[in-house]
Amino acid sequence: MLFNLILLLAFAPVHYGFMVPVHAPTGFVRATKFCKPITTLFMAGAPAQAPAKVKQAQKTSDGGGKGGTEQVTKTADPKTRVEVEVEEAPRFKLLLIGDEEYSEEHVVERMVDLVDDLDKKQGVEVYYAAQKAGKGLIGVFVLEMAEFYAEQLARSEPMIFTDLVKEGKAQ
Repeated sequence: MLFNLILLLAFAPVHYGFMVPVHAPTGFVRATKFCKPITTLFMAGAPAQAPAKVKQAQKTSDGGGKGGTEQVTKTADPKTRVEVEVEEAPRFKLLLIGDEEYSEEHVVERMVDLVDDLDKKQGVEVYYAAQKAGKGLIGVFVLEMAEFYAEQLARSEPMIFTDLVKEGKAQ
C-alpha cells in the first residue's frame, strides 16, 4: 500500500493535484470517490471566517425625485458576548478555641504544618489571642478548606478545638 502511494505521488501530474486514499476498501491507490486531494488533508491554520450577513432592500421613488431605484445595503449587527455573573463562594472564619490544657508548642506546630499561609509568628499570635479572648482567628477560607483544616486539627493528638463562623457574622 505504501509503495503504491509513493508511486502515485512520484508520477502524478502536478497540474491535476495529488490524490491520496481516505479509506478505500481495496488495497490499491487510485483516484476514486474515496480519495481527497492531498492539499485538503494537510491544510494548516484556522478555519475561514464566515462572511458577514448582509440585508439588501430596494427603494423606489414615486416621481418626487429622480424616479430611479435605489439599493440599500445594511450589514448585520455583530453579536455581543454574554457576560455571566459569577457568584463567589461563601467564606468562613476558622477560629481556634482557647483551652488551658493546650501546649503552645503543639498547637502552633500543628497549625503551621497544616495551614498553608500561616507562619510560626502568626501561629503564636493566634494561640495567645485564643488564650486571652477565648477565640483566635486562624484564617478565612471557603467552606471546604475551612472544614478540612478544622477536621485535621481535631484529629491531632491531643485534640485541638476549632469553630467555623460564616464571614460577616460576629465571632
